[in-house]
Amino acid sequence: MATSSRKTALTALSEVTENEGYSNIVIDKAIRAAELSPRDAALTSTIFYGVLEKRLTLDFYIRKFLAKPKQKLDGTVLNILRIAVYQMMYLDRVPDSAAVNEAVLCAAEYRRGQYKNFVNGVLRSFARGWHEVIIPEDDLSVRYNIPQPIIESFKKDYGETVCIDLLKAMSERAETYIRINPLKTTVDDLIESLPENTAEEAVLQNALCVHGTGDVTGLPGFAEGKFHVQDLSSQLLCAFVSPQPGERLADVCAAPGGKSFTLAEYMENTGVLDAFDLYKGRVNLIKKGAERLGLSIIHAAVRDAATGVCEKQYDRVLCDVPCSGLGVIRRKPEIRYKKQESFKELPALQLKILEHSAQLVRPGGILFYSTCTLRNAENGAVVTEFLKRHPEFEPYDLPETEGISHTVNEPKFMRTMMPMDHGGDGFFAAAMRRKTETGKETKR
Repeated sequence: MATSSRKTALTALSEVTENEGYSNIVIDKAIRAAELSPRDAALTSTIFYGVLEKRLTLDFYIRKFLAKPKQKLDGTVLNILRIAVYQMMYLDRVPDSAAVNEAVLCAAEYRRGQYKNFVNGVLRSFARGWHEVIIPEDDLSVRYNIPQPIIESFKKDYGETVCIDLLKAMSERAETYIRINPLKTTVDDLIESLPENTAEEAVLQNALCVHGTGDVTGLPGFAEGKFHVQDLSSQLLCAFVSPQPGERLADVCAAPGGKSFTLAEYMENTGVLDAFDLYKGRVNLIKKGAERLGLSIIHAAVRDAATGVCEKQYDRVLCDVPCSGLGVIRRKPEIRYKKQESFKELPALQLKILEHSAQLVRPGGILFYSTCTLRNAENGAVVTEFLKRHPEFEPYDLPETEGISHTVNEPKFMRTMMPMDHGGDGFFAAAMRRKTETGKETKR
């Protein structure tokens, strides 16, 4: 019988590839259901995320060792092969023989073992010959494990040179960043409380990069509300928003709450911060996080960002809208395999949310738009269309941040953040100010 680690990874991969589940939710659920030991759970996660990240490369190699390279393979059989090939190519501590044997055992338990000999033959051929296979220099998709349509999108928006740099950066592991809660601790005190050499200061004030810690929520200080987990680009967005103590702020797409928490800390927990989300379960996450951090100005509530009531007005309004997520591929590797058609309706929804949220901004107040994607159609193009429709708003320049460069040449009120700029996720931000003397509003 196949061991639990490979079987659990196979179950989770099938769930993601067949039902398009979220990788982090799927693997956590599968590991709990299998009741794996910490060691087996770690190997399962490594294999699961490794196969998702390297799938295009793995498939390229697998097909080199099929008798009919273009034949359609059963989905489960293909995942069995991917798991074994990933271990042989990337995990030095797993002997090739163990990877092959485990794959054959998995195949023996699937459909009465009808694919057992096939899997055994392909993998033994692979083990003998894969080192001789060379990926063509110009095959960026296989080399960097990004589907060609996404590469073409990056080339169109940023040019070939930036595209190549972006692909290289996306092929590296994302760092884990945390945000210090200055209401409860200091950078020095928190670093002192953490295991030695696990944390270092990042380029932003009150940001730390942590290494080799496993589950960050298990670190000293988390339960006491001394920090929360938040990517550096998301923290940089909050620095752009820069709310002041005593102001009124709305975060209209707030879950799971990281940005709201940092913004409330900028406000020194004075003023009003209304954090909205469409789903009750996600609103509860915000409430729990705010309570743990001691951020009493955060009021979390269910509201639809595109249609919700707009009876209040705020000094600053943040719209971190639903998007294609191409900037967070390193953390959510399944995003790269989304069907391109699923992106087509997003700009219209994003513009609708931005236009609706504009009603919440007081005269002289500032409207912020952000995404975690790197498609101009969802970023600069949406903002440009909004300003065209709404002359009562004007561009509002974002501040330069010391120590952080940016690759894209764009207007000062827009900022595209890329992994190679500072190590954070791919993000976009823009700011627009509502004029104090508004003309007649254009029809929406």
